[in-house]
Amino acid sequence: MSGTESPTELPALRDELTGLPNRLHFELIYNYMFEGADRGVPMALMLTSVGDVPRGEAMRALGARFQQITRSADLSAHLGQGRFVTLMLGTNLMGARVGADRFLDTLSADVEGHLSIGVAGYQPHMKEPSQLIGAAEAALRAAEAAGGGVELAPL
Repeated sequence: MSGTESPTELPALRDELTGLPNRLHFELIYNYMFEGADRGVPMALMLTSVGDVPRGEAMRALGARFQQITRSADLSAHLGQGRFVTLMLGTNLMGARVGADRFLDTLSADVEGHLSIGVAGYQPHMKEPSQLIGAAEAALRAAEAAGGGVELAPL
């Protein structure tokens, strides 16, 4: 790295299909930031599932759209198979709900089929990063079972 590239310009950290950060990039940042949440920094996680996964240029356009609507303090990444994750820093569950509604309204026009979003906020009883991810996944499954929309993980 010459020092002029951003982390998402490095091939190992960028998803070629969408141009977004990839799973490895997300995991590196998420695991680091989870430790900060334990010290009182609010954090929420949003998982998004696209019903009919776009291909080719449509997938790249969806990635660009995610990048446009993600706040500069947050990180959206492509996990693969039409699933995306957004790490929302300095945001509690209710603030993340507002963000999820914005994502739903904006992205609905860009996808075929249903768009489902599961949202979870960090809670002090969560000791492992997998607990917040698991809560967001459960909320995502509930949103998918409802035929799309936004679901919040219980507190």
